Amino acid sequence: MDSSKADRRHILITGLHRSGTTWVGRTISQNENVELVYEPFNPDFIRYNFTYKFDYWFEHTPTSARKKKIEKVFDQYIPKNFVEYPVKICRESGFSYKTPLIFLKYLFLNHKMPRYLLKDPIALLSAGWLYERYDLQVICMIRKPLSFAGSLKVLNWDFDFSNFLEQEKLMKTQLEPFKEEMVQVYHHGDFIDRIALLWNVLNFMILQYRQAYPEWMFVRQEDVAMKPTEQFRKIFQYLNLPYDECIKQYIRKFTSRKNPVEADSSSYQPRDSKKTLDTWRERLTIEEAERISAATEKIYNQLY
Repeated sequence: MDSSKADRRHILITGLHRSGTTWVGRTISQNENVELVYEPFNPDFIRYNFTYKFDYWFEHTPTSARKKKIEKVFDQYIPKNFVEYPVKICRESGFSYKTPLIFLKYLFLNHKMPRYLLKDPIALLSAGWLYERYDLQVICMIRKPLSFAGSLKVLNWDFDFSNFLEQEKLMKTQLEPFKEEMVQVYHHGDFIDRIALLWNVLNFMILQYRQAYPEWMFVRQEDVAMKPTEQFRKIFQYLNLPYDECIKQYIRKFTSRKNPVEADSSSYQPRDSKKTLDTWRERLTIEEAERISAATEKIYNQLY
């Protein structure tokens, strides 16, 4: 690929939630030409310049009844070229007598157009659609099931499988193999059943993407936690972004062994990255860990 084109492409960071998408997104956005966009697919957030609200967690745009509306919103939100960028700025600024001047200003300063970085694990099921429609560079984060479950447990983040089951076209296509198990877990499962199944479903989709889109970058959270400076060098190289000393210092600051192992909230904050790999041992009982390992073994063995 022409490097000048790669330097202009927008970016999607997706994958499992609680897999380091925020960490990776925040680190990449330290580059002055990258603008972080936080979870447009998240139904709990409304932004001043992105007012669309999704019906479901992990909504699948290609089979959504509101596909045309979603496409229109994202077409306005993600500029594909240097003409669409000043149009976006004018729209978000509010049209007035100054609009023509604003348009010309940003048109002639088109080298200032940022690369938008969509940090959104909730967009995982629509990641293929986003990639194909907007020619994004995609980084997909993966995390081991025990660490994933431990992180959700400590935050008390459960999952309601009606978010999948009510997307009927999705269930008849991509997720049909999981329908019976989802119904069973929805009515009779406990937290461990639900989290193990959620890990399987999301990683089943990641496996499909890995086969369909080998040009994406698939990143294991554990690899970044063990060797952050080395792994981020590969990430920045993939995105054609400079990996300078300021970025390295930022990474060292947020991953140092001087940082605490546990965070005091779900918000992004410095951690001892290597020691976070074992926090699940304090969060899950032996019985819970055994159940999760047994339930996720088949897909786990295809990823690790």
